[in-house]
Amino acid sequence: MTTIALGPDARTLYATRAPADGRPSNETWDTAHHRRTAVLAALAGSHLAVRPDGGLLVGDNRTAALPGGQVSGRDLVQGDEIGALAFAADGSRLAVGDQAGRVALWDGKLRARAGVLRNVFPELADSTSDARFGDSSEAVRALAVSPDGRTLAVGGESGSLQLWDIATRQPLGDPLTTPGEAIDTVAFSADSGTVYAGSAHVPLQRYTVDTSQAVVRICARVRGAGLTKDQWRTYVPDAPYRRVCGG
Repeated sequence: MTTIALGPDARTLYATRAPADGRPSNETWDTAHHRRTAVLAALAGSHLAVRPDGGLLVGDNRTAALPGGQVSGRDLVQGDEIGALAFAADGSRLAVGDQAGRVALWDGKLRARAGVLRNVFPELADSTSDARFGDSSEAVRALAVSPDGRTLAVGGESGSLQLWDIATRQPLGDPLTTPGEAIDTVAFSADSGTVYAGSAHVPLQRYTVDTSQAVVRICARVRGAGLTKDQWRTYVPDAPYRRVCGG
């Protein structure tokens, strides 16, 4: 298996199988009865995403209407290979990352592209990249849309992790600090306040991205002594200074 994706309520599993002596194919499995229910050879690819309502399966520049499985081609990125796919929790948006460090934002039915984030790792733009497009040299490897639909987390092949505001299409602060290994997967907590990032050889990384939660954790670390303005700029750079922790 090269990739898997779960449908609504985890009742259906979609997987791409790459046999050693044949063309890769996408398989559909009934998880309750542990049996394969369909094979979609035309959709096969190394990335899959299922719309939360279970009505659409997206692969590498191909889509399949569900449950019938009619496959059609769709150019989701401009000339580069796809590196990651992610639907918003309500199915209203699809994010598609590519190998050139861009993310295309589509409506959930793939009728129109809503915009393109051309340099998703702004601090790491390669001076040799095409200045006309602002492309980064780091490929997109993992994507996640927060449950509240406001934030996009983007993980890169060189270990970069950047948060973006979806409405304004602007980065949220600097890239998060990571161990530097390629990020294989990212996910948000149910309240959108925490981001998790997974890599092959390091423990799961956890980041508090909600300001109110960050303040609570920081106050616990300083034992209620309060934060100086310099400490605030270090730990809570995206919010104006205020007295907290009883200090």
